[in-house]
Amino acid sequence: MKRALPLAATVLLLSACGSETSAADEPEGGDEPVTPQALAFVAAEHAGEPDKAFPSSDLEAEGAVGVELLYGTTGEYDGDMLAVAVGPQDGPVDCTSQDDEFLDGCEETDDGLLMWEDETFESDPGVVYVAVGKGDATVLVYYAGPTITEGEDPRDLDLPISVDDLFAIANDPRVDSTTSQEAIDGGADLLTGG
Repeated sequence: MKRALPLAATVLLLSACGSETSAADEPEGGDEPVTPQALAFVAAEHAGEPDKAFPSSDLEAEGAVGVELLYGTTGEYDGDMLAVAVGPQDGPVDCTSQDDEFLDGCEETDDGLLMWEDETFESDPGVVYVAVGKGDATVLVYYAGPTITEGEDPRDLDLPISVDDLFAIANDPRVDSTTSQEAIDGGADLLTGG
């Protein structure tokens, strides 16, 4: 099973994805620089407390901050992965500008950009991505683990963490280039290795 989106693809999505949303349209989420702790806290509020959470330190070189959360770990199974990243925005795009080499679907919604990869037999269960532009930042949330059935829209699947949950995380005002001190403090106990 593919455990994480390759770093190059994450950076590509963060630098290319956006929407017409401006910073003025977003409610104030705080004025502290965003941290992996804050992202973990907000993600856990929307998706439930993870079994494990750790910072995505590889993204720091690209000017992005990220966190990876694992759900349903069993010892034999590493768990489903929910990742949240905030990086610099390089302008709004639509589905036609996305690299369709690895995407099987893309929809522009009122909540942001929804993209997905279908299951690849015996190697990958598929991935759901949402991207939201917030002024000078882009938020990317992706979820891997449950099977994304070929030919089906992930909004129609009964996923443990729904597409609505992913958009709720991405659109939370504390998931931006700045966040609240409460979110930073609240996530401190969730993170391992950070």
